[in-house]
Amino acid sequence: MRKGLSVPALVVVGMLGAQGVAAGHGTRETTRVVSKSGSDSGNCVGAPCSTIGYAVAQARDGDTISVTAGTYAESVRIEKQLTLVGHDATIDAKGFDNGIVISGAAAAETAVRGFTIQNAGLEGIFAVQTTELEISGNTLHHNDAYGPFHPLCANQPDDCGEALHLQSVTESTVSDNLVRDNVGGILLTDENGPTSENTIDHNEVLDNLLDCGITLASHWFQPGAPASADVAGVYDNRVLDNTANGNGAAGIGVFAGPPGAAAYDNLIKGNTAMGNGIPGVAIHSHTPFQNINHNIVVKNRLAGNGPDDDVPGDDQPTGISVFSAVDPIPETIVAKNRISDEHFGIFAVHAVELSGLHSNKIDDSVAVPFVIG
Repeated sequence: MRKGLSVPALVVVGMLGAQGVAAGHGTRETTRVVSKSGSDSGNCVGAPCSTIGYAVAQARDGDTISVTAGTYAESVRIEKQLTLVGHDATIDAKGFDNGIVISGAAAAETAVRGFTIQNAGLEGIFAVQTTELEISGNTLHHNDAYGPFHPLCANQPDDCGEALHLQSVTESTVSDNLVRDNVGGILLTDENGPTSENTIDHNEVLDNLLDCGITLASHWFQPGAPASADVAGVYDNRVLDNTANGNGAAGIGVFAGPPGAAAYDNLIKGNTAMGNGIPGVAIHSHTPFQNINHNIVVKNRLAGNGPDDDVPGDDQPTGISVFSAVDPIPETIVAKNRISDEHFGIFAVHAVELSGLHSNKIDDSVAVPFVIG
């Protein structure tokens, strides 16, 4: 017998079963079950309940909600730390703004895994003002259905939050999701504070026909100077090893919108972006007082994308565009990318320094490897 653990204590731990004991805290962590054959009564432990929302209401911090096969017509809001696991489970959010909302500091460390989420008017998954999330192994399709240009699309008139949206979220992981046939794909923004140190990796973002595949967009507005890191900005995020093909705008975009916006120090590495409506990777600054410096675009594979209609002169298919309408961008690293089947390989306007430019592997199928303006 281990020293300090009495026989009665061992018996209690064994009786907890699925409820468990949180290491170092002494708090019970329960697995609650949702099933189409269940009933919304009790605590979803001894017998399953029938809706995810009811199980969330019964749950305590640290609990797991296991959702069995079937389609659940609901919208789920999470404001505590939970793990949601779907087993061939679909959330059909038709008639609702969102499929899943993860909101607030108390929801930090929440995980959502294994769901199909469809038909939300706004985002399929919307995370706001929280941290350390894991969103993995989900399928999102036919979401963002109100957009574009719907009155509820408050953030920007041309998007409704996309299928999966991190708004003022930090230190989170979005991985191994299939994001397909929505208005737009994955979106990171900063309306309520910084969105930073997130990892977006190994997702398939395909055929989202009216907007970008993966978008890092600062929407912060303030006159006079770009947002400081403690106030707002989309920075220090990692977009790694994703496939972003067949989307309506950029495969991967880094954008600063209003004065004060800041989208900088982001790493875009090892992705594939083909057949998108504008360049495979696009970096844009549109107004004064922005920071869109030192974004890193390396080792991506780009082919068969469209022109960038925001960039003067970029009227032919383009692999990578780097553009500022007003203030020059001090440095962008564009290195070791493989570009083929484009007219322009790399098209840059008001980009003072493009580090690593000549390390890119540009195929003979590209008519004009570089345009530097």
